[in-house]
Amino acid sequence: MMEKLLNFIQEKIPFALTGLVATGINFGVYLLLVDRFLPPGPATVIAYSSSVVLNFFLQRAFVFELRRSVRSAFALSMLVSLGGLLLDWLIVTGLHTFPYLGNREWVIKLAATGIVFFYNFYAKRRVFEGARPPVQNEVKEP
Repeated sequence: MMEKLLNFIQEKIPFALTGLVATGINFGVYLLLVDRFLPPGPATVIAYSSSVVLNFFLQRAFVFELRRSVRSAFALSMLVSLGGLLLDWLIVTGLHTFPYLGNREWVIKLAATGIVFFYNFYAKRRVFEGARPPVQNEVKEP
């Protein structure tokens, strides 16, 4: 059980680190836009989109093994990112309906980012590496 938990965490560390860079861009652009220029919905679209291409190249270099053409992986990655953008937008705009959270942009964006993290990890792993073979359960003989 503990070994499975460690493996679960270890495989996400490089993804988390590259995602941290992209997330920094996402957060910075979002907070700047919301503070000075745009409402949360459009700010989310621009901020999320600004980090997507950088994130693709970081993931390609440091996280996943590319098992298809770069062009195909890029197109599929952008499609997955579009799904992540939609999910991010739904969470951000949805959380703004709660009066307590309405003025706490960083809490709202952090919640959305945490949820989208897991969606992105599993979807992007599929994009880069394709389908993974099922894990065989080891049966130990007595």
